[in-house]
Amino acid sequence: MKKKPYEIGKEIRLWSTFLPDETGRELAKTLKSKWINTGKREAQFRLEFAKKFRQKYCVATNSGTSSLRASLACLGVGYGDEVVSTPYTFIATNTSILEQGAKPVFADIQYDTLNLDPASIVKKITSKTKAIICVHYGGNPCDMDAIRKIGRDYNLPIIEDSAHAIGSKYKGHYIGEKGDIIIFSLQAVKIITSADGGLISTPNKNYYKQLKKITWFGVDRENKKTTFIDPMPEQIDLLGFKYNMNDITATMALVGLKHVDRALAKRKRIGELYRRELAHCSKTKLLYYDPQNTPNYQIFPVHVKNRLAFAQFMRQRGIFVNVNNRRNDRYSIFGKKQKLPALKRVDEDTILIPIHDDLNDKDLEKIITVIKKYDNA
Repeated sequence: MKKKPYEIGKEIRLWSTFLPDETGRELAKTLKSKWINTGKREAQFRLEFAKKFRQKYCVATNSGTSSLRASLACLGVGYGDEVVSTPYTFIATNTSILEQGAKPVFADIQYDTLNLDPASIVKKITSKTKAIICVHYGGNPCDMDAIRKIGRDYNLPIIEDSAHAIGSKYKGHYIGEKGDIIIFSLQAVKIITSADGGLISTPNKNYYKQLKKITWFGVDRENKKTTFIDPMPEQIDLLGFKYNMNDITATMALVGLKHVDRALAKRKRIGELYRRELAHCSKTKLLYYDPQNTPNYQIFPVHVKNRLAFAQFMRQRGIFVNVNNRRNDRYSIFGKKQKLPALKRVDEDTILIPIHDDLNDKDLEKIITVIKKYDNA
């Protein structure tokens, strides 16, 4: 008997956008206020985010990508410099290095976590290395003790690309509580979304002062010295960008922040359910999650045997799965492919299964049942 295809529109989506009901009402208030540029809402968001996640200083931006480039500029990364980075990430992590005129140097990753392998980082450091970028992939924290030790040993600052990691904890501390520079993304499918937006966090006051200027034309908007008829300072001595967050974006982010505990709790429940139910599959292998850490389950990657067959099996049953990222060194803008053994395996067998706020118990039961059927096929 021919299998009946799933109904279009009834499939279980891989992604969803977390927009609490009051988002529209709050946006209407901001629009009616007639102030939609950077203003009170943006300042409120920075302060409330810092309080919620125990951050020292925060600078709000128009995207996670802008946050990355501003952070590199803050560290003085420029032409001829190298930045040791992960090759398994969305390309923005590494195109931001190119935008500064520097070269990303790819270290290998850990197969079981998809995060940078500290042992590989050391092998990639040269006299040209100016910084290290690590990505907390899927909200699963990197081995920051080891990476920070490398930073101290070689006098290299570390940028933590935490686009996936709002609300994640490393050994009891929120990502961003400690470190050098930490960036977050508020893109459409992130746990807190502002449609597009970003944030830079740092415990370092000097970095904070620089970042405020870099993200708005080299001017610190909060502390500029002007005359009563000229809104610009007498002198600008730093090249900056237009990376500021506006109040419309900030309004959406504030609503998401208000409800973030609910969003994090839902993902925690789903993530832990997957880990229990799929732990003994032979064709589907789960990532390793260090029990000392708290992942936020921004996404849920798994390793599968015969990835294309798995994807077809799931799609035929109305469940969307997808490859999230490819190895960045496959793209000619970064040069040529490197010999990175763990990366090679990851690039061939890693795929995402659905995890988001719109999933209900029936959806989850179906996803788990179908994955188990694939395992026994």
